Amino acid sequence: MAEVDLSADPAHLIQEKSCDALVAATLVESGDLVWIPSSHQPPTVLAALAARGEELRNVKVRSVVIPDMGWFREEARESWDLQVQYALAPDNRQALDRRLIDFHPFSLINQHKAHDHRSDESGPLDVLMAVVTPPDEHGWMCVGNAVWDAVSSARRARKVIVETSPELPQTFGDTRIHVSQVDAIVPGDRPRLGSPDPDVSNFPETDRAIAQHVRSLVRDRDTIQVGIGRHTGALPLLGAFDDANDLGFFSELTVPGTIDLVRRGIITSRYAELHPKRFVSCHAGNSLEDLAYVENNPFFELHSYEHTNDPMKIAQHEQMLTLNGALMVDLSGQVGVYAMGPRVYSGLGGQLAFHLGAFMSRRGRAVTVLPSSAKKGAISTIVPQFEAGQIVSIPRELADTVVTEHGVAHLLGKSVRERAEALIEIADPSHRSTLRDEARRLYWP
Repeated sequence: MAEVDLSADPAHLIQEKSCDALVAATLVESGDLVWIPSSHQPPTVLAALAARGEELRNVKVRSVVIPDMGWFREEARESWDLQVQYALAPDNRQALDRRLIDFHPFSLINQHKAHDHRSDESGPLDVLMAVVTPPDEHGWMCVGNAVWDAVSSARRARKVIVETSPELPQTFGDTRIHVSQVDAIVPGDRPRLGSPDPDVSNFPETDRAIAQHVRSLVRDRDTIQVGIGRHTGALPLLGAFDDANDLGFFSELTVPGTIDLVRRGIITSRYAELHPKRFVSCHAGNSLEDLAYVENNPFFELHSYEHTNDPMKIAQHEQMLTLNGALMVDLSGQVGVYAMGPRVYSGLGGQLAFHLGAFMSRRGRAVTVLPSSAKKGAISTIVPQFEAGQIVSIPRELADTVVTEHGVAHLLGKSVRERAEALIEIADPSHRSTLRDEARRLYWP
């Protein structure tokens, strides 16, 4: 456990711990568990680690996404035990299909409970790798606009390796690691990561209709969370929040257009229960313009997802409104988020945490957003029942609100038959007749 020690001379510590990537990579030993928080893949250190494949055995590398450093090969499996938690990258998905890497189901709720309280079952967190700003004169390094669990894990890992990037923005909140907590500081030049907002004119009519239905659910003073995804990610840009006043923000991350809601005075957090007058997230900013606005701006307060994704903290907001996507919903209200059958396409991320938090919030609402069909209308995303092997992300006992381009289905407090009727009403019209027949077979005498 690496705690902050302010008694030593920071300049001496910086000099003592600065090294090149090859030296830093030697801190990893066979059998170690290497943890890399999302967005913190250090390119120089990872390349140096991968180069040691011949001399290492059974090194467990865990991250949300793992870049292919030449280790997605059958002959590399003795050296590397790779587990991803969000199979969004095509090469990660292909490696999963070929059984070269493993999938680690996670929900960002008590992510490190096993390491912290059941180390006899899971083993310790041996090595943390992260990307940080160069240390200042006091020895502090900032993790930038993407905290994830880098700061909190620096307090629990046996060894900490950081790669510096002068391009990371300086941010407020729980965003700093001290040189006394790390074992190696590797100079790097990873650029500032940002992408321009998508062109609103390119969004399909389906997304525009979904945004208008969501707009009807947003209330003044709601504290909002918007999940990443093609359809939820379009909501701020398509005006879903434009009619609201004094929204709060307590979320894992931002999607394009979120920061602009601050600029326009729609998100003020004036009435937020947990962090009044602060925009709270684990990751903030998408475009380079967003990052420039967030940098050194005290309105934005960044914390570990161990704080932002805690359902008990989320539920403290009186009017918590969460908006997350899905691949399919069955007529009983079960939600499939990231897999088709057993095949993984992405990951659950913080969706269950925020759904739970909004569900427990006194006047909260947990919204699931999806288009009514896929494959140009050939497949209904609202299905009679899930097939055998389908991974269920949200159980029907937590069913709340579902939105498609055809309307809003209010499921909270309804029976299975009532839910089926409500969901059929927002299904693709070409599939409603089949859904009604199946609903009668499944749920009516």
